Amino acid sequence: MPNAIKELLLKYGIPSIAVIVIAIQLFFVNTHKLNKWKGGGYGMYTGIHYYYDQIYIPGLSVDSLIAENHEIETIFRRLKLMPNDNNLKKVAKLVLKTTQKDSIHIQIWKPIVNSKNGVYSRALINEIHLKNREL
Repeated sequence: MPNAIKELLLKYGIPSIAVIVIAIQLFFVNTHKLNKWKGGGYGMYTGIHYYYDQIYIPGLSVDSLIAENHEIETIFRRLKLMPNDNNLKKVAKLVLKTTQKDSIHIQIWKPIVNSKNGVYSRALINEIHLKNREL
């Protein structure tokens, strides 16, 4: 009898768990803007790595902000990983505090390469306009 249970577990249990994990991953990718590379990496070969996403702040150098403040570097990395509204607002608040600006406009761009004709372009993933008085 124990052999039959072991056989059923190997035949149906483990594949069922794998399907559940994949379903959870796809749910978070589609509802919470989780990066496809995270949570099992099931989208690993469907797009360019999130490291190459670009954060653009008009009037400011993102590189100089990162060089001046390690906390900004960490939160920018997290924003690239999960470019949702919550993380974008956290970044905007931190940049406003650091730079003493009146307002901020932050955009996240994802690189896209068309495999048929080799054309490189960018797509806007998310953006925020935040004023200092809205904090």
